Amino acid sequence: MGDRTHGPVPISSLRIGRTDVGAATAMLDDDGLTLSVRVEDEERLLRLRFATIDKVHVAGDEIDLVVRDGRHVMLAASPALRNELLGRCRSIPELTRTLRAFGSSRARRTGGRSTDASEQQRFFAPLLDARRAAGGAEGNTAIRAFSGVLLADALTKTLKQFAADRQPETGPARRALEAELVDASEPLFDALTALRESADAAIASAEDLRAWRVWSAQLRTTFETADRVWMALDAALDAAHRQAAFDTSRSKKTGRKTR
Repeated sequence: MGDRTHGPVPISSLRIGRTDVGAATAMLDDDGLTLSVRVEDEERLLRLRFATIDKVHVAGDEIDLVVRDGRHVMLAASPALRNELLGRCRSIPELTRTLRAFGSSRARRTGGRSTDASEQQRFFAPLLDARRAAGGAEGNTAIRAFSGVLLADALTKTLKQFAADRQPETGPARRALEAELVDASEPLFDALTALRESADAAIASAEDLRAWRVWSAQLRTTFETADRVWMALDAALDAAHRQAAFDTSRSKKTGRKTR
């Protein structure tokens, strides 16, 4: 991760609890806010990690930070500092770095399909599109980019298309494969439902960073669940591909014998 320091920025007033500290300077980095004040000739620092800030109230030029131990830290800040602080408190987590299946190449199983890479891309595309949209957004707009309802609809359409690709004719075979793919994807559907519920809570309480962190954790869980689900789908699609190839071969042999 690169160095993303912001500041030092002078602030005209700082109050910690009931104590008026006076003028101070503020600096932001990747993990938290550092406030520096001079008491006589001594510099004193107050370090607030973003993970310990539970609520952020903004009123005019003043920010009221409620930290985990219940203290209020109030400071007068410029719009630039306020926006940067809020953005870093509610930043989208890293979502793909720890995934095992996403973006990986695998040794194709005997008789496996050659479309595994493109199908993986189609499976993950709605999640990645949402991540790109959220990357340029802030606050509730970033949350709404990961719509649990729209992502579930996209997943359903993708599974239907996977089944149709292998069973072009509508009928029991296609329905059976589609049902198998849906069953394998059930953990992801559940994760998307939990994502929607946590998003509703975070949007309703925009100043409550605890609700944001619950949503953020569920978002990461959703990507990890998608990674595991893809591995199950990958195996099921390979099996369906081999079965379709076998059925086609048997049909051709049967057709030659009857002519």
